[in-house]
Amino acid sequence: MKYKFIYIVLALLAIQACSEKDLELFPEQSLSDESAFADANAAQGVLFGTYNLLQDLHVFGSQPQIVSDYCTDNVNFVGSFPSLQEFNLYTVAASNSTVTEVWQDTYEAILSSNAIIANVPNIEDPTLTEERANSLIGEAHFIRAICYFLLADIYAQPYQVESGNNLAVPLVTEPFTGEIILYERATLNQIHALIESDLLEAQALLPEVIAQGRASSIAAAALLSRLKLYRNEYAKAIEYADVVMASSKYSMATDFTFYNRLSPEIIFSIENTAIDFENQGDEESGSGSWDDYYVGSTDGGRGDCPFSKDLMNAFEAEAGDRRYDLKEPGKTFSGEDAIFTTKYNDGVNNTSDPALIRYTEIMLNKAEALAELNGVDAEAISLLNMVRSRAGLESRTVADFGSGSALVSAILLERRKELAFEGHRRMDLLRKGLPLRTSSSVPASVKGSPGVNVTAGDPLAIWPVPQAERDVNPNL
Repeated sequence: MKYKFIYIVLALLAIQACSEKDLELFPEQSLSDESAFADANAAQGVLFGTYNLLQDLHVFGSQPQIVSDYCTDNVNFVGSFPSLQEFNLYTVAASNSTVTEVWQDTYEAILSSNAIIANVPNIEDPTLTEERANSLIGEAHFIRAICYFLLADIYAQPYQVESGNNLAVPLVTEPFTGEIILYERATLNQIHALIESDLLEAQALLPEVIAQGRASSIAAAALLSRLKLYRNEYAKAIEYADVVMASSKYSMATDFTFYNRLSPEIIFSIENTAIDFENQGDEESGSGSWDDYYVGSTDGGRGDCPFSKDLMNAFEAEAGDRRYDLKEPGKTFSGEDAIFTTKYNDGVNNTSDPALIRYTEIMLNKAEALAELNGVDAEAISLLNMVRSRAGLESRTVADFGSGSALVSAILLERRKELAFEGHRRMDLLRKGLPLRTSSSVPASVKGSPGVNVTAGDPLAIWPVPQAERDVNPNL
């Protein structure tokens, strides 16, 4: 990881609870803990700087997420970047720049979170109320959890391979103090245990709602539901989904206009402005690069990630799916005609706000968990039908499913269509033991059969540990 003592972008002007003032953001600079956490306002600046790190291209700024779609069967990737084409062709080297930068930049956000968790309790400032301190610490726990979740998903085999005893990534929970420690890789179970602990802490410390783009107790419960689903702990996945669904603050939107807007559908998102994108320079921020990849070249994007034919077939198998209306014709980077999603639609100013967690995912989490536990479950079918009804599709009945596995397959298909272009497809396939691609679903841009029949446990299913990290740390 990057061994540097840094707390990216601190806000040094006052942040008053009773007023809304623009924050003056300063360039990257090395600061001591004493300076970075001198008072409540300085600590608040570190937290906002940590949120800023989540917008990075290599964290939640799109690259890990788009790869999770196009290394499967949802996207016909036609981009020109060699480092990204390696994922499409299943020839990813440990020296791949994306492999390295995702690791380094995500750990940078983790280190900043560690610093907040360690230092805020020691601040002596009368304006640091218990509520404000809880918010700072709780949000840092959530950020650390979602960052470790990202790393575990891409650098480790899923839980189903070795019941979580397989190696994942280094577990770093302390801020960097100048001493270089050569960490070993922790097991997936150890990483998941920290994620769970962090999310439980966030759930206890945070209110149900703070502001869109910031962590809340409901966001923590929602991510716990996903974690438990990924670990086959279905009763717990249901328990945390119920916490979300019992909240009066969030609900399923009545239509599909919720993208890039304030909506009770959105539980946690990356919030972006054109200024965010510009301030990153060549390190594109947040949805600035979601827009770049998913918007056609004639509308300001690169046009690298159009629909795959296989995903189009999945939508067209049932006529009238309103989610299939979230598309428009455009051109790829090379000028070819293609179909693009409109979930991200600002290729010029790059202000779309990608939803990392939304209410409908939690409904589908619960439906899948119920079906896994109970077979052909009436409540699971009811939840499935709520999602289908919004999409304009006919309801299903118990008689439509001959087994619990048939119901699970129907829910997975609904997840594919509902959550397309949101970064879920790869993990849904891997955790269910399904191939990332089949001979009939290889995107048209790919020659041969890379990724065909690659399932969980295959080394090609995950990213390698970066060679740059191995070179400086033999313990990896």
